[in-house]
Amino acid sequence: MDQQFSVHALASGSSGNATLVRAGRIAFLIDVGLPMRKLSAALAKQGLTPADLSGVVISHEHADHVQSAHAISKRHNVPLIANEKTLTAFYRRKTQTPHHILAVGDRWTVGDLQIETFTIPHDAIDPVGINILHAPSGQKVSHLTDVGHVTETIRRAIRGAHLLVLEANHDVHRLQGGGYPGYLKARILSDQGHLSNEAAGHLLCEHALEHGPHTVWLAHLSKENNTPKLALGYARATVAVETNCPVVFDVAKRDSPSAFWTPGQSALQLPLF
Repeated sequence: MDQQFSVHALASGSSGNATLVRAGRIAFLIDVGLPMRKLSAALAKQGLTPADLSGVVISHEHADHVQSAHAISKRHNVPLIANEKTLTAFYRRKTQTPHHILAVGDRWTVGDLQIETFTIPHDAIDPVGINILHAPSGQKVSHLTDVGHVTETIRRAIRGAHLLVLEANHDVHRLQGGGYPGYLKARILSDQGHLSNEAAGHLLCEHALEHGPHTVWLAHLSKENNTPKLALGYARATVAVETNCPVVFDVAKRDSPSAFWTPGQSALQLPLF
């Protein structure tokens, strides 16, 4: 396997999202929801500057996914890659910067990487999940956060993924019994909201039964309504009981670089607790 292909979670949660994808000299981000100073520091630890990025693929226009998008594009000439509706919403009150319209279902090729998007249900203008295919190794990564419910489109899109980055936002009972106002609970639990541990676990079982061993990162965990221990425990137990398939699990931390993956290598899990 070509070990030059790697994926690194820089942050995942309502306070900011960014995932670094690299292949040889190519590097790009999925979402850029961190402050510029924090993002630059995270990239520097990987030997990169913002100007080294080939682009930023934007899943949707919510602030925790685009906080530094305008700044990184304007200051460092990094193109923003998104569908037309998302870019229109993003630029509504901003000057336009380097960007590339990637229609849902179309492909953006950069170096040895092919990036495709697929429709997901969430309360944004035109939200997408993201597939990345590394041509030399044949490895596929599916990146799927901010999802209200699992659709047949999602099931088809993630088929064959060797790394699945999947939202496990909340424990339903913890959310329902917690201190969030009613309208916010209703939004999170809606079909346009966020995936629960239970919903994520069900999809993981389907995926494991169809595709066998793979690596899963649980992502976009709620600070108030979930914990890494709770999410991991539920996912591991559910997959073990329902499928008996060996799945490698990790958690993408909310506020610091964490999970790291390369082809043919198990997830390298940093301390969680």
